[in-house]
Amino acid sequence: MTKEISAYEALEKTIEQLSAQLNQRTEELAVINSVQEGLAKEMDIQAIYDLVGNRIRELFDAQVVGIATFDHEKQTENINYLIEKGERYYPVPRPLNTLRKHLIQTKEKVLINKNFEVVAEAFGMKKIPGTEHPKSALYVPMVIGDKVTGNISIQNIDRENAISDSDVRLLETLANTMGVALENARLFDETTRLLKETEQQKAELGVINSVQEGLAKELDMQAIYDLVGDRIRELFNAQAVVIATFDHDTATEHFKYLIEDGQRFYLASRPYDKLRQHLIVTRQKIVINSNYEAAYAKFGLKTLPGTNPTKSAVFVPLIIGDKVNSYISLQNNEIENAFSESDIRLLETLANSMSVALENARLFDETTRLLKETEQRTAELAVINSVQEGLARELDMKAIYDLVGNKIRDVFDAQAVIIATFDHDAGTEKFNYMIEKGERYYAEPRRYDKLRYQLIMTKQKILINNNIEEAFKEFGLKVVAGTEMPKSLLFVPLIVGNKVTSYVSLQNADKENAFKEADVRLLETLANSMSVALENARLFDETNRLLKETEQRTSELAVINSVQEGLVAQMDMQSIYDLVGEKIRHIFNAQIVDIVIYDKTKNVIEDRYANEKGDRTLLEAREPKGFRKHVINSRQPLVINKDLEKHLAEYDNEILIGEIPKSNLFVPLILRGEVNGIISLQNTDQENAFSDSDVSLLTTLANSMSVAL
Repeated sequence: MTKEISAYEALEKTIEQLSAQLNQRTEELAVINSVQEGLAKEMDIQAIYDLVGNRIRELFDAQVVGIATFDHEKQTENINYLIEKGERYYPVPRPLNTLRKHLIQTKEKVLINKNFEVVAEAFGMKKIPGTEHPKSALYVPMVIGDKVTGNISIQNIDRENAISDSDVRLLETLANTMGVALENARLFDETTRLLKETEQQKAELGVINSVQEGLAKELDMQAIYDLVGDRIRELFNAQAVVIATFDHDTATEHFKYLIEDGQRFYLASRPYDKLRQHLIVTRQKIVINSNYEAAYAKFGLKTLPGTNPTKSAVFVPLIIGDKVNSYISLQNNEIENAFSESDIRLLETLANSMSVALENARLFDETTRLLKETEQRTAELAVINSVQEGLARELDMKAIYDLVGNKIRDVFDAQAVIIATFDHDAGTEKFNYMIEKGERYYAEPRRYDKLRYQLIMTKQKILINNNIEEAFKEFGLKVVAGTEMPKSLLFVPLIVGNKVTSYVSLQNADKENAFKEADVRLLETLANSMSVALENARLFDETNRLLKETEQRTSELAVINSVQEGLVAQMDMQSIYDLVGEKIRHIFNAQIVDIVIYDKTKNVIEDRYANEKGDRTLLEAREPKGFRKHVINSRQPLVINKDLEKHLAEYDNEILIGEIPKSNLFVPLILRGEVNGIISLQNTDQENAFSDSDVSLLTTLANSMSVAL
């Protein structure tokens, strides 16, 4: 019976031990499962430390539970979880003391069940501010591979010997099994953190690359602000995104990008408020995640026209050197606390990185603007110099208009260029230069339309970049015969004194909105500069014309006087022809001069004067043919300035003596409506030798000589 009782007691004891071991395994698995549960829920590592720490508190009779990890490089411990009598503590990392170093070196637990203060002094242990010294404590290392990564601690501040052998075994077992699980959780958290950092870097690079992309595409500065602003909108949960720059000289901010709920706003510049001044002075971000009404009052903020009041906002300055040049703002008008710490960190990181990139873009834009201004000045000077060049070469006014018009064609993206002058007395415009798609047009003068009248009255440019059909109806415009209907038009008046004397027009037949503000500014600048230069050229041309007319009258009188002189001196008729012929030879650029008389009754012509490079041979009477026959029949001058061989065949003309000329001018001598002779000039060296003024002068001389002779 006794043996049976002993066996029963032994069996019962074994059952109790197995039951205790089973409970320990169950409790251990519960804690491990808590870690796995945290991983499954993708909680962050701190949440997992909290979950495990709370579970350990439920298992042990301990007023204090601590979980800490070691940073071996920095020789510090980071206390991830610490609770005493229900109160949570968040101590900062601290250097490893002797006890922690002992744990790391020995990889063995440290159990202090009595005389804690003596042991604590030996291990260099110090209380965390606000906590008590325990009377019993257990420190169990967490070992991964051959390395102690941290420790779990349970402490009782009420009594000694509070921690039993089973507590030690359970916590050691938990530490052994939890070590790997917590390390996996830590690695998972580290991986997540690195992924987030990678995403943050990717987002940051995305915005920076947007700036670089804008530079690479040679976008203007506004296009870069738009590109960057749109990119930031994609990254953050914000109904509103603002990018603004500061003009410190005028103490104003300029809104470069402002969008709210998908709607773009274009606001005028405005003076700094207190918030902007605070950004500039402190160079620190401003986060307003709640009580926005109080912030409105504190900073003197105002809701921008057309936008909604904000509930959450963050303002981050963009700093170059030591100076705040601009800022980015995210705003949420639906919820408070919309922007997390990670949002703010990302925006700060972006701002730090973007500052230089945007400043480089701004400097690039400024450089481009200055280059364009330089090009504009160069283009302006080129056109003005063209006018001066024309004057220096003593070109006629038509040549100067051609020279200036061609220069303007080179400067602008326009298929058509027109330069026209106004005759205010006749109410007409004269087209001095008109070209479209490389083809030159010579339109007749025409009456003012409403557009020209508006140019004259307002002295202001007229830009028509779209809806051209409506403009044609409004101004009564008409397409010049043979030209295309334009899609964009720009007219700029040329003003001398207070009077519009002419205009320049650019026209694009391919596209609307062809002429930008820069085009308008440049053409206006050119027009302002050209007005006086072209007027001087016109006056110079007019002076030359009057001088030539005076010379023409002088030459005419000289020839007439020669005839009179011959009559007075009672010279014979042949001497008078010789005298007149020599006078003409000295006046004109001609190697050949001849004067023939025409006898209508006999239908013959006979030389009275001939000189071809000194050869004075006279031809006898003959029937008129070719060019001279045409002049006799038409009683009109005949000019053949090029393609002489073709005209010889056309008029059935033959060269009876001497060289074949390259330019010819034949003018009839007419008396009482009848042709009684012909004066001929011929140039054997060059085509286009005889100008309109030559024709006019020789015709006048012929008319005057007919009577005198």
